[in-house]
Amino acid sequence: MTWTSQAEAGLRSLRDVDAASITADGEEITEVHVVTRSTRPAKQIVRDVQTLLRTRFGRSIDHRVVSVAYVESAAPADGEASPPPDEAPAAKDDRIRFASVNVFVSGSRAHAQVELKWKGVPRMGSASGWSTREGAHRLIATATITAIQEFIDDEVALGTPDVQLVRLHGRELAVVGVGLIAHRQEKMLVGGCTVEQDVQEAVVLATLGAVNRVVGGLQTHEPIEYVLRPTSTMEASGAKRR
Repeated sequence: MTWTSQAEAGLRSLRDVDAASITADGEEITEVHVVTRSTRPAKQIVRDVQTLLRTRFGRSIDHRVVSVAYVESAAPADGEASPPPDEAPAAKDDRIRFASVNVFVSGSRAHAQVELKWKGVPRMGSASGWSTREGAHRLIATATITAIQEFIDDEVALGTPDVQLVRLHGRELAVVGVGLIAHRQEKMLVGGCTVEQDVQEAVVLATLGAVNRVVGGLQTHEPIEYVLRPTSTMEASGAKRR
């Protein structure tokens, strides 16, 4: 067993840690991903991770290399994945909702379309790229971010998402990380969703899980009904749906 596998097993023994993954460059830890179902603040879980790696494995890490994904709707009160101080989590009835997701494939290219609803008003986001399995998941998350951005003020930027599928107690879990830039601060938002039947829907819900926790504190556009959106050329030409 490698030292990273031993360290991951050690992290899974921590309180409230359901799954853990470590990425290393030689002997240096570059990324630590943790999945939890608890309501503890991310900052406390990150401290536990740092303490275990330092005391048991002799490796000190910066808190910024640790990301914490909350599988259920519970969110931390504060911590590394929290919004800037002036922001607050969205109220339960004020969240952006999932409507639909489609991926159209034409040869080696794919086009993802995601429809979301906020306060009853729909918005569509899309993204195109290579039709690999990993690429398709990233396209779906990117299309979700594009749709979310329609609701958010231009002064708030959401970065290109990263998507990983991990195993948790024998079940597959979609984990999405998104960079948020607001109020001259940059934060990493992380969300997770178990894959029940549709991995595409799970990727969308994981992306929403990351962003919905802070959308209530962001500057937003009041949704209006008459915004027009272009029709996908790939869809219009009869591209095959995946």
